[in-house]
Amino acid sequence: MSTLSSIAARNVARNRRRSLVTLAAVLLGVTAILVLRGFIEGFVALMVDDIVQGKTGALQIHTRGYLDDSDALPLEPSLSYDESLLARVRKVPGVTGVTGRIQFSGLVSNGLSQTMFVGRGLDLATERQAVPRAGFDVLPGGRALAAGDHAHAILGNELAQSFHAVLPAQRAKALAAKQADAESLVDRVTLASSSPKGRANSLDVSVEGLSVSSLPFENKRVVTVPLKLAQELLGLEGRVTELAVAVDDLRNLDRIAAELRQELGPQYEVHTWQELQPFVRDIIVRQRFVMGLISLILFVIIITGIINTMLMSVFERVREIGTMLAVGMRRWQVLAMFLVEATLLGVVGGVGGVLLGSTIVRALAARGIPMSLVVNSGSQSVLRPQLSPSFVLMTLMVAVVGALVAAAWPAWRASRLDPVEALRSV
Repeated sequence: MSTLSSIAARNVARNRRRSLVTLAAVLLGVTAILVLRGFIEGFVALMVDDIVQGKTGALQIHTRGYLDDSDALPLEPSLSYDESLLARVRKVPGVTGVTGRIQFSGLVSNGLSQTMFVGRGLDLATERQAVPRAGFDVLPGGRALAAGDHAHAILGNELAQSFHAVLPAQRAKALAAKQADAESLVDRVTLASSSPKGRANSLDVSVEGLSVSSLPFENKRVVTVPLKLAQELLGLEGRVTELAVAVDDLRNLDRIAAELRQELGPQYEVHTWQELQPFVRDIIVRQRFVMGLISLILFVIIITGIINTMLMSVFERVREIGTMLAVGMRRWQVLAMFLVEATLLGVVGGVGGVLLGSTIVRALAARGIPMSLVVNSGSQSVLRPQLSPSFVLMTLMVAVVGALVAAAWPAWRASRLDPVEALRSV
């Protein structure tokens, strides 16, 4: 076998131009697959980070049955927001933070018109424990809500525009400049809603910031307020509709969710961010499907290049193969020789592609690519391409196995040549 390997290596080195073309096809194909995968995984990580670290938290806890009617934003069944429940959540290994929230609906008015809104009441003292990037979507000029705020709100950008709602400083500046539309601008709005028992209530809030989201619904309907104000408006003092939970490592998400369910009992439901954000989950699935399709196309290109190289090698070496068969070389040895040649091309090209692709991904990750998933937001995220060792190893194995598969038919054809006819060929 060592003799066959040395002959195969010599044959690869002898046909330099053709071997280089094949090596280049394998190397560039593997490199392209790794770099593309790195960008896809980096973008997925960035998207997940914005959702988990900026909006939902890694997990959410509700009373049993709440999510069955979650589209209607029910206020009941609600959770008792007390330290005993929070302590039970925090004691689960892997939980790093927990905060209470109220999701509700109602009417928002500027004094002249009104429309429906979706409200989010946040516990500003603990929100960043569970959602570290809370407020990242607030546009420049405004500010995120902070502990101590009460009659303050963040409005979705398009909702604010339709109501001519602006920040207090902007309205004061417009009035001072005697702009024609200054009188129509408002820096306060009225929120109206009802308690679980139907008691209507309304409160005035000042506009402290405008938020922007990649989801059109949030731009048109969402109003964010402090938890205390939401509880006062809805008559839910001491209660929340959900708990948002942060974890130390998203790879442990399912394990932590299972332990929380066991700790809290059947009267509570624990949901992961994938269950809470199916839209984002579907985007990730589609991106990975496209990635797989592109990888398949590149793989076919690599296979085609190797088949072409091996077939040309067979055609050019007919008399040589005939001579080897005439002097006693077995047909299986001829077959093995061509397969070893293909394996060498696959290994060398694959290793080169892995080294080049991994180097490019690491360099881009170290530098980072500034971008924002939220258009017009002042918050900049950094895209860092990433690769898992398992995917790199799988790509190398596919390159080698693909080379073997591509060479199988040309190698079989070479081993089936008739020695007499091969020696007669010109």
